[in-house]
Amino acid sequence: MSSNNGGTDAKVGSIHQSHLRRRLFATIAVLLVPMFVASVASVYFHQSAAATTRYVLTMGQMVEAVSKLKGYAAQLETSRGYDAAEAQETYVRAFGYYSALRAADPDGDEIEEDTEAVTRQALNERTREAGVDPIALGTELGLLGNEMPEILEDIWEEEEETWEAGAGEEVSLENVIGTILLAAAEIFADGKTDPSSLEVFWAEVNTLSSEQIDHVNAVLTQQSQTAGELPVFLSVLVFVIALFAAVFAWFTVARPLVAEILRIQSELQEEAQAARASDMAKTQFLATISHELRTPMNGVIGAAQLLELVDLPEEDRELIDILNSCADSQMALIEEILTFGEIEAGALRMKSEPIEVKGFMKNATSFATILAQKKDLSFHLEVPENTPEILGDAKRLQQVVVNLVGNAVKFTDAGSVHVSATVVQAEGTEDAVFSVAVTDTGAGIAPADQAKIFERFVQADSSSIRKAGGTGLGLSIAQGIAQEANGDITLESEVGKGSTFTLTIPTKLSTASNGASQNKRNAA
Repeated sequence: MSSNNGGTDAKVGSIHQSHLRRRLFATIAVLLVPMFVASVASVYFHQSAAATTRYVLTMGQMVEAVSKLKGYAAQLETSRGYDAAEAQETYVRAFGYYSALRAADPDGDEIEEDTEAVTRQALNERTREAGVDPIALGTELGLLGNEMPEILEDIWEEEEETWEAGAGEEVSLENVIGTILLAAAEIFADGKTDPSSLEVFWAEVNTLSSEQIDHVNAVLTQQSQTAGELPVFLSVLVFVIALFAAVFAWFTVARPLVAEILRIQSELQEEAQAARASDMAKTQFLATISHELRTPMNGVIGAAQLLELVDLPEEDRELIDILNSCADSQMALIEEILTFGEIEAGALRMKSEPIEVKGFMKNATSFATILAQKKDLSFHLEVPENTPEILGDAKRLQQVVVNLVGNAVKFTDAGSVHVSATVVQAEGTEDAVFSVAVTDTGAGIAPADQAKIFERFVQADSSSIRKAGGTGLGLSIAQGIAQEANGDITLESEVGKGSTFTLTIPTKLSTASNGASQNKRNAA
């Protein structure tokens, strides 16, 4: 099956990438477009809410200051305690808020045109007298540059039945507060506390009924609540949009993709099972064919051995030697393949039988002495004299030792091969550790190759297969046997200086060794 990595029709399972991209773009659009609109609306409404809050606060503080002026006027009228400085400060503050609202009013010019010239001139003069800069104060309060909310604008300047005075006279909060402040200026700015000034003040105050004041307070309260609730509403809106986008993304992209991934995973599991079954069949085939090959090879070896007993000419005996050598090599290869098949199939079983270590090592390394002599190498076997007898599978352990020693001799061109075997007993127990270290002065193994040297069909240098022969299974089989015995094979190597392979197997001392050790302790 061919694949087209660069084409637009490449698939993820059965999902075309172009179709998947379209779904992703649609999901992103569903998410980002409403989020963008919501963000823009959020910015606008936050600005609007902030402006509304500023106008509500300013207008509310203005109305509150006017109410306090009414209280001060009542104190003057009833000759009660009166703080003139505090009253004047309240008057200036009320005039400041009023002037700032007028300066920020977008229709202020029209209102001023409708206001009597005398009143307009008086307001301007009183503003200057109070030391108020309407533009600066309006900027400080955050009113300038922000439009007054429509509902507050209706109260401030437009004509409504709510603001109709007696006899159908139409008034606005701006005009009413203006005339009240002009009347208050006579009392709190000029210091006129005579009955006629107070009477004029109360006449202007009474044009703003208690119902109208309650209406103003109700509107201001409602606008304040709306400004406070707006961020919550926007947060809910953003959450709903995000939730909708997530649901859309799940049903259009994530869910089909997850289903496809699960389907592909199921197919991969089926393929893995088929591969394992195929590998098992291959392993069983190797084991079967190895058995079938070993039977006739045993016959060939037996026949060759019988021919050695026959009185034959010298040239025929040379042929018999060649036949024996080839048969032994072929049998070793068959044994190697058979053991590999058992390891792969998990059918390798280790026996537990007494092993006399010194004799075992001599038998396992005897072949290397002759091979080393042919290559002018120094070969040395070191086994301590009092090495105890251990329990283990002599045949399998010999395969490991033969492989390690054979490789050392095979891949060493000059120098020496040193083999040492030790048994270290755990004090007070029958447990022990059997170790065999094989050190050579060969070419060594590069660090990059050391990690893969124990893999099957692998040798550190592929050219060594042609040079020295071998299947590349030896170390893999040796490691498999060591691990089956709960042991391990480790490697220390330096390029140009040689290598050391160390076999370590946990074991137990045999009964004979335990008895000898006990006798030595008793004698001591």
